Amino acid sequence: MGEPPADSAYVGALWEHPTLCVALFGVQFLSEEGRRLYEESGIEREMWQALEAARSDGLLLNRPLMSPEGPVLMQYWQSYEALDRWARQQPHSRWWRWLLEHEGRIGFYHEIYQAKTAEAIYERGTRPVGPALFTALQRVKAGEGHSRARQQRFLEAPPGS
Repeated sequence: MGEPPADSAYVGALWEHPTLCVALFGVQFLSEEGRRLYEESGIEREMWQALEAARSDGLLLNRPLMSPEGPVLMQYWQSYEALDRWARQQPHSRWWRWLLEHEGRIGFYHEIYQAKTAEAIYERGTRPVGPALFTALQRVKAGEGHSRARQQRFLEAPPGS
């Protein structure tokens, strides 16, 4: 990982992570009471500490987003196995139970994607986000149309490379 070149487009070398797993975790506030309960629960503060520690368990990046319904976390994991292992321990399972106990006031969902191929390209002047924060960066010429070749490189990378 390095500084992005200011004078050209660049790609994040996602082929370094051939077992990449992307997960979205969202909370929906179904009522003002649900929002208040969530804010008072301390889950969010505890979650940030636990996710920082999860970097040693395979979490590559955790990005907070906001949707009209509530907060969303977009996470990049080394593999589905790393995510699954982490999710089956505390404090994650306690948070899950708490959310289920407040059903009707708070909704919770997740989406998990196991990448078969992937690409992350950033045009000139773009600051690093997403995979550009955890992969090596390589200069490319904008508009060359090599997306298919980069996707193939990801597909052909041996697991664990």
